Amino acid sequence: MRMREIDLSLYFSPCPYMEAGAFYIDDTARLGRQVEKYTVTEQFPSVQGASVAIVGLAESRGGMQAGTRCDGAEKIRRELYNLYGSASWGKMVDLGDLKCGKTLQDTCFALSEVIGCLVAQNTVVVLLGGTQDLTYAAYRAYARMHRLVNILTVDSRLNLAEGMTADTDPMSAPLSHDSFMARMVVEPDNCLFNYMNLGYQTYLVDGEATGLMNRLFFDACRYGMLRDNLQAAEPYIREAACVSFDLCAVKKADSPANPWARPTGFTAEQACQLARYAGISRQVGVLGLFEYYPALDKDDDSAKLVAEMVWCFLDGMEHRLDDHPMTATGVEFKQYIVPLEELGQDIVFCKCKQTDRWWLELPCSQEQKKRYGRHCFLACTYQDYQTAQQNEVPSRWWSALRRLK
Repeated sequence: MRMREIDLSLYFSPCPYMEAGAFYIDDTARLGRQVEKYTVTEQFPSVQGASVAIVGLAESRGGMQAGTRCDGAEKIRRELYNLYGSASWGKMVDLGDLKCGKTLQDTCFALSEVIGCLVAQNTVVVLLGGTQDLTYAAYRAYARMHRLVNILTVDSRLNLAEGMTADTDPMSAPLSHDSFMARMVVEPDNCLFNYMNLGYQTYLVDGEATGLMNRLFFDACRYGMLRDNLQAAEPYIREAACVSFDLCAVKKADSPANPWARPTGFTAEQACQLARYAGISRQVGVLGLFEYYPALDKDDDSAKLVAEMVWCFLDGMEHRLDDHPMTATGVEFKQYIVPLEELGQDIVFCKCKQTDRWWLELPCSQEQKKRYGRHCFLACTYQDYQTAQQNEVPSRWWSALRRLK
């Protein structure tokens, strides 16, 4: 798709990090040398042909920490650009910091315009900083392109309607980092196909929220289910167009720069692995790393972690391969048909020989295939296939089937 003709530079201010070269002046292999940056001494880079565009965010009005800002993109850059990259990662640009609008809605509109332009030309967008409600801007970018979209959050809480009452209208309520998903669900021109959450902790979530997730046939996976089997998160991430990571999902000891972080949660290593899964997924067009509060990051440990997560994401992108059964070319699949007595029908699994990744084909009519396209296949695991062999229907199969109207 051809990029819309707008001047992206109007939305940005240059990175204030004037000494960016100090860390990598001795070595051209560091990321700071590879990334074309918009700084006070370097002009706004061309985004044509860019594989990745980095966007700094400072918008904090959707958060709840009065007087505490999520404007830590600059700290993250200091750590990120000191790391070594790979020449095979292609052209990467840093567009600087998105200017905050007069209102939070103005900022969201500007960000959605930027994301829409970049995604339309197949440039992956990495968002650094800001509060997680800015995920809504990524959703709006896809909605304006009339694309059915899957949004995935990594969060210790669900973001549907926390703090709202039964009488609250999500469309008129202020955009907030703990209820932004509610607005996506009720929008008249709703393009949300599935909302997935990884890592929620039951004691932090109202039972009504999990009930609502079930009634809407959305997917939520508890942290306890992923703690010892992180690979189970990969199929969810493979389905997502936007991966939104709230640092509160990382345990406090590994990432202190979030006021809602708990003693339990994903480790730093697990957070990096999740970022790598997002990088490997050819479907992910936006990665947001939100809720980083630099004032709480005394030793810059969280900034280092976010930088390493970005590195893992970029490294994963190098290994992207289209292995979706409906769109892949030049790859081979093996089909497995499992008869289920409970359903009175067969369930069809596909395994890509090159990537070893599994897919589950949903029983769709021709009209549904035309309407939902790639969503007629569900990313799954070998364990789902084993479950079906035991004459049990994989739980995600039921929810996916009900999302097909």
